[in-house]
Amino acid sequence: MEKILKAVAPCSMFCQTCTGCQYGDISYHAKALLRLLEGHEEFLDKNLREEYRYKLEEFKVFSEKLKKYAYPKCNGCRDDRAFGCSIEGCFIPECTKEHEIDFCGECIEFPCDKVNESVYSSATIKKWLFGNTEIKNKGIETYYEENKDIPHYIEYVKK
Repeated sequence: MEKILKAVAPCSMFCQTCTGCQYGDISYHAKALLRLLEGHEEFLDKNLREEYRYKLEEFKVFSEKLKKYAYPKCNGCRDDRAFGCSIEGCFIPECTKEHEIDFCGECIEFPCDKVNESVYSSATIKKWLFGNTEIKNKGIETYYEENKDIPHYIEYVKK
C-alpha cells in the first residue's frame, strides 16, 4: 500500500507519472538517459566536422532540459513540503488528513462541493471526480493497476 500512496495523490492523480515528481517514472527515465549519454557531449566536441558543430549546441540544450526532468523538485502531495502540487490553493492533501483518509473517494462527503472552479480547472475537477469515483467503486489497488501506465498529460493531446 505504501507504493500506491506514494504513486497516487490524495486527489487520485498520479504523482508517479508527473514531470515534477522527484521519484516518478519521468525522473527515473530521464536519469537513465543522462547516464546512457554520458560522454556524448565530449564525443561530439572531438568528432564533429565544422559544418555539423551546431549539433553540439543542440545537444547541450537538450541535455540541460533533460536534467530538469531528471531532478525535479516535488516530493509528492503527501509530503508537507509539497502541499498543493502545481495547483495554487489546493487543499485536498490537508482535507484528507483532517478526515483521516488517503483519498477523497474514501470520504463519506465525496463528492463534496469544496472542490470547485474557484480553485480547480474544470479539467482537474473532471479527473478528480473520475479517479475518486473509481477508487470508491473498485478500490485503490484496482484503480492503481488500471491507470499506472497512462500518461499524466494524455487529455491534452489534440485529437
